[in-house]
Amino acid sequence: MDIPICANCGKIAQYRCAIDGEYLCYRCARVAVVGAHHISKPEIPKKIEIEIVDKMRQDPGRRKIFEALWDILGYPPAESVDLTGEWIPPDFYPYKHREYNVKTLGIYADGEPVGFLDFLFTMDPEENLSIQYWKMSIHPKYQGGGLFRLMVEKLKQIAYENNVKRLVVSHENDNIPAFIAEYMLGGKILYTRDLAYEEPGRFGIPRRNDIVFVYELR
Repeated sequence: MDIPICANCGKIAQYRCAIDGEYLCYRCARVAVVGAHHISKPEIPKKIEIEIVDKMRQDPGRRKIFEALWDILGYPPAESVDLTGEWIPPDFYPYKHREYNVKTLGIYADGEPVGFLDFLFTMDPEENLSIQYWKMSIHPKYQGGGLFRLMVEKLKQIAYENNVKRLVVSHENDNIPAFIAEYMLGGKILYTRDLAYEEPGRFGIPRRNDIVFVYELR
């Protein structure tokens, strides 16, 4: 996996500029209104595959790549990323509990891992059986190329097959690209909750809230 580097400051990048396609970090990127004719298209892989595995039983080397991708795209992002070695599950709850049956949905472009999310079946805040997902990450090289849509569509398919009526996910209030993606794919806000304290967030936006989205499936 390539480590994306910000074209402006040289730090690890989290985004692909929609205009020129260069990588940008959350410090240098800004949200702005642009004409649709200015938006550049990301690289389109020839072959896309989706794989679902038990998180705790997947290949440790492959999981290492996914965790590195999460470190790159999470907030605050890692200052450096080590792709050597194998992933070792953290020694704390819920990893010690077998009933915490987390699945990993990985997406591959031309055989290379470029994105993932973790999910499980759970009861949502309104006591409905739901699929909750988190840690969704797409390498900046492929952002805007429809891979996240394919991942959510796969989750919807799994939900239908298991008679589950909802998908649930949450994002901090500064994660504007995630908001847009969830809305475009059919999500809506279920509720918001205040964070314990305010801190600087992505794009210069203060981080104050966690916003829970829900997909109502029919």
